Amino acid sequence: MGNDAPSRRPLTRRTTLTALLATGLGTALTACGGPSRSVGAGGTVTLRYFFWGDSGRADLINKCVTVFERDHPKIRVKTSFAAFDSFWPKLSTAAAGGNPPDVMHIDYAWIRTLGEHGVLADLDEHTGPGKEIDASTLVPSLRTAGLVEDRRVALPLSHNTVSVQYDAKVWAEAGARPPTARMGWDAFMEQSLKVTRHTRRKQFGMDNPGQNYMGVETWMRQQGLQMWTEKGGLGFGHDDMRRYFGLVDGWRAEGALAGPDVVLESLPGYPISTRRVASNLEWDNQVGGRSEMRGSKLSLGIVPTDTGRSGIYAKPGMLLSAAAKSPYISEAAQFISFMINDRRVAKILGTNIGMPPTTSQEGAAEVTDPAVRQVQTYEKQVAATMAATPPSPADGGASLNVYLQRVAEKLFYGRVSVDHAVDLFFDQAKVVLA
Repeated sequence: MGNDAPSRRPLTRRTTLTALLATGLGTALTACGGPSRSVGAGGTVTLRYFFWGDSGRADLINKCVTVFERDHPKIRVKTSFAAFDSFWPKLSTAAAGGNPPDVMHIDYAWIRTLGEHGVLADLDEHTGPGKEIDASTLVPSLRTAGLVEDRRVALPLSHNTVSVQYDAKVWAEAGARPPTARMGWDAFMEQSLKVTRHTRRKQFGMDNPGQNYMGVETWMRQQGLQMWTEKGGLGFGHDDMRRYFGLVDGWRAEGALAGPDVVLESLPGYPISTRRVASNLEWDNQVGGRSEMRGSKLSLGIVPTDTGRSGIYAKPGMLLSAAAKSPYISEAAQFISFMINDRRVAKILGTNIGMPPTTSQEGAAEVTDPAVRQVQTYEKQVAATMAATPPSPADGGASLNVYLQRVAEKLFYGRVSVDHAVDLFFDQAKVVLA
């Protein structure tokens, strides 16, 4: 369901795609796939559609395509899919070979990079009243998703948001109160420490939110800051990072948070799934999979805050874009609008790709999966506190996230001070964001 790119896994893929763009993939994408493709017999056109997923998702999407083709007899859609980690080399190879897809799934982390390299079509002229794409139906918190400096380069196909996932049974046995809307970070860490002590450190109360961008971004947003600016720079400064690192390192030293050794011991899994921690900060749609790997049900709790701001937002689990040089952008736009707006699509897909992105699709799917119902309930609980989707990550942001993990590991192992860790992070930012 939804976001197939959890917080730690896709870093190698992202770094690889950055390298491909730097060595000319952007040129290949923008130079190929032009008007040499002919219109078929009877005036039909064929759209090539790439997406990530498994055979089960492919079956569902192909059912949607059948409905679309029935409604649009002049447009055919040829689908092709790959697993998430294989999708990007597949897309890159097709583009470099002169045959990019007309329509493609895009991860939110790559919107700016691909948009700025001229890979993605500007869909503004195809969006609005009387045009191919109706974006007026996007749920309010998603209306900025897919924009790069006010250019519409993608439309969200699904969404999810950050949550605290926790083992309610373990927390109850430790006499710890679960996270609520009124709980601040210090109060939450006091409860987390109870879990660590109760289990005699076999399970820490929480995984360390200082070791990945999700924790940094959520906390910064609670302070009224952004992870990224509209221009692709960092939206916070040295003092902000110093305060965050100092707080997190203090909670780790007390035992409320796990250290980097716990993360390493859990690879290739996650501390929550290997039962080395009893809670973590994670996208809500991951709760079903993490519960299954852990072997016990995880609950969804509201993220603590000291400011009254939740820090959470609607993150597109995946988005739909058209290739900039596709000869069939109008037809691609019609297909994109169908996928995000048609209630029949929502009924077919259910929540396989996440929560529906538009008001026109909300409530269309019949849901029987308890984990999906968990997510739906949580999203309703936090809907009023969710902010609009923030600016997308900068070109080079993925490699900076990798470096963040390395710096945090040094800090939490005690190899560098907080001040030194902050300096290292911002020195690297100057290099990768230049």
